[in-house]
Amino acid sequence: MPFSFRVTHLLTDRGSCFTADAFEAACERHAVQHRKTRPYTPKTNGMVERFNGRVQREVLGITLYSHRDLETALRGFNAAYNRLCQRVLKGLSPEMILRQRLEADPALVNPAYTPLKPGILRKALQIVADAKEVSQPDS
Repeated sequence: MPFSFRVTHLLTDRGSCFTADAFEAACERHAVQHRKTRPYTPKTNGMVERFNGRVQREVLGITLYSHRDLETALRGFNAAYNRLCQRVLKGLSPEMILRQRLEADPALVNPAYTPLKPGILRKALQIVADAKEVSQPDS
């Protein structure tokens, strides 16, 4: 699933997966400028780490039936998250910020983008509800 925008820069920490030759080659192949955070600067990755922690707590703790269900749940979670207004974005949602940036610089629009199906959030919530019904914790 391509993004609605062209990825031109990528900021990562200095984890071994991000410094590997294959990763660097992929960035070069896609004309993406790879930038790395300074060592020992966890604040730089704060927003990403907060998002990853939330995914881990809210989605990955659920036992799902299949990889397809996991993918649907993650897409639904991402869609919901991107619509939430956030204090760190001055009360705007990530979706609103992205829309503003694409309007300001139309060259960043990805023509290959296909939007999510309209019912993805409802479907994801149903998958999660079904999974929670089946996977009750041991008492």
